[in-house]
Amino acid sequence: MNITQEKVNDLNAVLKVEIVEADYNDKVQATLKGHQKSASMPGFRPGKVPFGMIKKMYGTSVKVEEINRLVGSKITEYITENKLNILGQPLPKESQEVDFVGSNDFVLEYEMGLSPEVEVKLSSKDKFTYYNVVPDEQLVDNYMDEITMRYGKVSNPETVGEKDMVAVDIIEVADGEPVEDGFAGLVTISIDRLSEATQKELIGKKKDDKVVLDIKKLAEDVAASAAVLNMKPEDIENVSATSEVEVGTISRMEAAELNQELFDKVYGPGTVATVEEFRVKVKEEAGKMMGDQGKVKLKGDMIDYFLEKLKFDLPDDFMKRWLVLSSDGKVTPEAVEKEYDEYKKSIKWQVIENKLIEENAIKVEQEEVVEKAKEMIAMNFKQYGQEVPEDQLAQYAQTIIQKEEERRKLYDDLYYDKIIELVKEKCKVEEKEIGYEEFATLANGHDHKH
Repeated sequence: MNITQEKVNDLNAVLKVEIVEADYNDKVQATLKGHQKSASMPGFRPGKVPFGMIKKMYGTSVKVEEINRLVGSKITEYITENKLNILGQPLPKESQEVDFVGSNDFVLEYEMGLSPEVEVKLSSKDKFTYYNVVPDEQLVDNYMDEITMRYGKVSNPETVGEKDMVAVDIIEVADGEPVEDGFAGLVTISIDRLSEATQKELIGKKKDDKVVLDIKKLAEDVAASAAVLNMKPEDIENVSATSEVEVGTISRMEAAELNQELFDKVYGPGTVATVEEFRVKVKEEAGKMMGDQGKVKLKGDMIDYFLEKLKFDLPDDFMKRWLVLSSDGKVTPEAVEKEYDEYKKSIKWQVIENKLIEENAIKVEQEEVVEKAKEMIAMNFKQYGQEVPEDQLAQYAQTIIQKEEERRKLYDDLYYDKIIELVKEKCKVEEKEIGYEEFATLANGHDHKH
C-alpha cells in the first residue's frame, strides 16, 4: 500500500491511497473461512458449506469492509507520522467511482481539510476583565427559597393554587359529548406554565370540578400548549374541538422550615446553628457559583477578542461536507449552510485553543480528570446535604470517566481552566467586583454561543 499527498492549496489536500490485492487478500480469505465454519445452510452439514458459495454470498462485503478498515488505519498512521494538522477527518472524494466487484487493485482518493497556520502571541497588550460576581441579598434570598422548597414536603390542598401541580383528565368533546376517537388523556400539569386565561379557569377549582377549554390555548401558544401535555405540536393541531378538563389530585410543594433539622440536612449535623449562620453559608455557596459565571463571561470575551484579532480562513466547503457526514444523518446540508457562521466561530476558536495548548505545552493528566470528576460529584451530592466517602467518590468518578462524552467534557473544562490561567499570567486581566444584578444585565446583553 502506498499513500501520497497532493496539496490543492493552503487549506485543502488530497490523499491518494494505492492498494493492491495482496494488501488485503489474506485477511479477506481468513474472514471468509471463519464464515464457512459457522455457516448453516439447507442441504449442507454445519461448517461444510462450499467455500465458493460462501465467497459468492459474502465476498464483496467482506472485501469492502476489510479495505475500508485497512485504509482507515493506514491513513491515521500517515497523518500521525507526517504530523499533519487537519480539521475533521479525511472524506472519500465525492467524484470518484470505485468498482469493488470487478477490480482488485484500487487508487482511492480522500479529501482533507488542513488547519490554517495561526500565530497566537499573548502579551500585556491583550486586555480582559474578570468579573468577580458578588451575590447580593436578593440573590441569597432566592437561593434560600430554592433550598427550602427542595427540602420541602408535598401537600394536597383542596383548591388549585397558582404554583400547584394538578393531575387532570382531558377528553375531547363536541356539544358536551365525547368525540369518537378524539383526544383523551390523564396528564399532570404545572399551573404556572399555563396562559393567564387558563390559570383563571383553574385556580380555585376543587378535585372533580370540570371546565371546558381549548387545549391548543392552554399555554401562550400551540407549541407551549403541546409541551404542557407532553405532545408534539403537529399532534395537538389535529385536536379540533374543545375539551373537558376534570381536576384530579392537587399537589403543592410546601417550603421546609428554617430550623435545625433543615440546617443539618443541608450542611451536615452541627455545622450551622442559626438562621444567620445558614444565610452566611448560602452566600458562600452562591459566591462559588457566581465565580463560575465570571469564568464563563471571561471565556466568551476571550473568544470574541481572539476571533477579531486573528483573521484566518477555513476550508469551508470541506468543513460543511464533514459537518453533515459526521452527524450520522442528524444534520442536513441546508441546516449546516444556515448555521455555518456559528459552526465557523466554534471551529476557529478550536484552532486557536489548540495552538495555545501546543505552544505553551499545556497538558491534562488522567489524575486531574479523576479529581475533577470527584469534585463535581461531591458538589452534586452536597446540594442535597449528603457527604460521600472518599472511596465511593473514586468509584463514582471512574464510572463517569468511562463515558466518552463525560470524559471529553471533563478534559475540555480542565484545558479551559489552564488556558484561563495562562491568559491571566501573560495578558492584562483586570479583576472587577460586580453585583449579581449588574452582571446579569451585562452578560445578557452579550450572549455567547461558542
